[in-house]
Amino acid sequence: MEEKQLKINHSVQKAFTIIELMAAAEDPLSLRSISTQTNLPKATALRLLYTLMTMGYVQQNQGNADYSLSLKFKLLTNDSDISQDIVAYVRPYMQQMSKELGEATCLSICDNQELVYVESIDSQDNLLTVTQKIGKRAPLYCTGAGKLYLANMPADELQHYLNNTPLMPLTTQTKATKKELAAELALVKKQGYSIDDEECEIGVKCVAVPLLDSQRSVLATISVSMPTIRATEEMLQETITLLTHTVATLVK
Repeated sequence: MEEKQLKINHSVQKAFTIIELMAAAEDPLSLRSISTQTNLPKATALRLLYTLMTMGYVQQNQGNADYSLSLKFKLLTNDSDISQDIVAYVRPYMQQMSKELGEATCLSICDNQELVYVESIDSQDNLLTVTQKIGKRAPLYCTGAGKLYLANMPADELQHYLNNTPLMPLTTQTKATKKELAAELALVKKQGYSIDDEECEIGVKCVAVPLLDSQRSVLATISVSMPTIRATEEMLQETITLLTHTVATLVK
């Protein structure tokens, strides 16, 4: 088809006008505000917003019905400064998981070859719970969340990490040799989730799953931590299932 025969698709043009508006906005926008700022009739704006919502690229605040871009859209665009967006978006899901499981949940990122906890929801049901301080740093090689980053690293980057990071045993369970850790990372990569079996702290088990960006790199991790006294095989499987389902919901 010759270029002169092509015509602009105005629906696509209008949809991206809305996307650009929301991308530039600091806070969620009401339908009225979107309609006014894009010069689109409310009915047209609503139809386009509904389409973007069904595709998972726009979300609607359940409290005031305002609209904003979803985490799926941010992952797709590889936005490099979205940690706060991730925290705000993921927090309600973490709270729900903590409530359902009765255990603590954490959101972590990787910074300078270390794991950093950026959000933590404590268990409200159990006196004996695992608490992680926001901003706390931990090694990648002995944490459930950290092993997800290592398992998904390019081979040369992982080799550089192993060559330059002493695998200091924090407990008797820590995978403190390259051979042990390599075998563990291969398993993590295959199964899509990671378990910290008292490798970082005696008496604590942790299950973690990754949030992947459009390039299949780990952007953040969500984990559930529990005292070993409650970490039965049944509980671990329930946690893995709920975590996997939750992450699938987050990026659908």
